[in-house]
Amino acid sequence: MSDVSDRVPGLDAGTAVAELDAADIWSIPLDIDKDRPTPAYLQLREQLVDAISNGTLPAGSALPSERGLATKLGLSRMTVRRAFEQLVEAGLVEQRQGSGTYVRGQPLEQVIDRVLGFTDEARSLGLAPGSRMLSAGVVNADDLVANALGLELGARVLRITRLRTADGKPLALQEAHLVSAHLDLSLELLAQTGSLYRTLEQQFGITPARARQTISARLPSPHECRVLGIGRDVPVLALERTTNGADDKPFEFVRSAYRGDIYRMALDLRAM
Repeated sequence: MSDVSDRVPGLDAGTAVAELDAADIWSIPLDIDKDRPTPAYLQLREQLVDAISNGTLPAGSALPSERGLATKLGLSRMTVRRAFEQLVEAGLVEQRQGSGTYVRGQPLEQVIDRVLGFTDEARSLGLAPGSRMLSAGVVNADDLVANALGLELGARVLRITRLRTADGKPLALQEAHLVSAHLDLSLELLAQTGSLYRTLEQQFGITPARARQTISARLPSPHECRVLGIGRDVPVLALERTTNGADDKPFEFVRSAYRGDIYRMALDLRAM
């Protein structure tokens, strides 16, 4: 099978979040009453929390500088700084070196309780799934892939690397490896369905029955930074999953890197 590739830009106009200019924050009523027993920094924090919660300050909004906000409200810079620090600790805003303070987007939370492909996973979160093919071709299995799929080192596997998007924004870099029985997987059908599992079912009649998945956190590689449009200090969730079919034999091994700034996973646990 021939290898296909596509250039992947970093963050551009199509993936950037809408930002509210810092000057526009003055249209939001901020009223600090110094006669109240509640400390001024707590009043400021709560009013900014309300503005973020009700969407008046959307994700990506830039807050004014500590100096500017302090001057406008007649507060000390230390008071404003304490309010900002508490917003950072609460995960509501982030401070970017040399740039300023910005409202963070709320993370996507996926509950892990069944085997789902990315397409169904995104739809379950109310998002529009998307995919950009980066490469596809037959390669020799390395130690990790061979062990996961129960193959000999160097066995031929089909490797498919895709950028997965949600509502048009980069979310995960995903590399799937399929056993030799599926080397002739139709990339045209994959492009039509958008789902590897649906393509496998339609072309080969195979469906996932169970999977084992591990999750770890790490810093991204330079390539992941470029593809996902994130900085080197933004962690990724590194996922590795081995999927078995109805015959209980592994047919797929996937390595994924999800953006840790907008994605998290949850486990539903029940008592025995």
